[in-house]
Amino acid sequence: MTVQAKRTFAAALMMAVIVTGAVAGAPALAADKKVASATPAAPAPGTAASVQANIPKATLGWDKLADVKEVHSMDNGLLRVRAAFGPAVQALEGKPLTIAGFIIPLEQKEKSGHFLLSAMAPSCPFCPPPGPADLMEVKTSAPIAMTNEPITLTGTLHMVGDDDNGLYYRLADATLQAGS
Repeated sequence: MTVQAKRTFAAALMMAVIVTGAVAGAPALAADKKVASATPAAPAPGTAASVQANIPKATLGWDKLADVKEVHSMDNGLLRVRAAFGPAVQALEGKPLTIAGFIIPLEQKEKSGHFLLSAMAPSCPFCPPPGPADLMEVKTSAPIAMTNEPITLTGTLHMVGDDDNGLYYRLADATLQAGS
């Protein structure tokens, strides 16, 4: 199979997963269900699940923010999505947090003090985008050089359950950790 054929197959496979919202043989996931903490079995090679499992994902710190649910309501005829944070996440409000992730720039500059941090690498054109629980608005104490590599930051965490941009978290006064 040629490289172009492999890319076309991967794109078609990911679009099928995105459009149907399901993978054959995989259990359905609802936004209001908690994911079991047990380690799932490895997906079969060549399946959409194995493609998803191989997407680069930062894990440092994101596990502490996992207890959040989306609450849907109508506001003047428009669907509004808000975050409902669990007690463990609420306890982190205003406290220092060290977290790793990938920069999504908000400005076209070599260095920036304001950007989004994503748990998932934004460089895969066939991968589904991160959800609100996988993104964080970051404001740094000093501009940071833009990179495609994962970085580690420490800053003060703030919950934003009702942000117009759909973000749940902000990291203020963040500093780049050594080795990032």
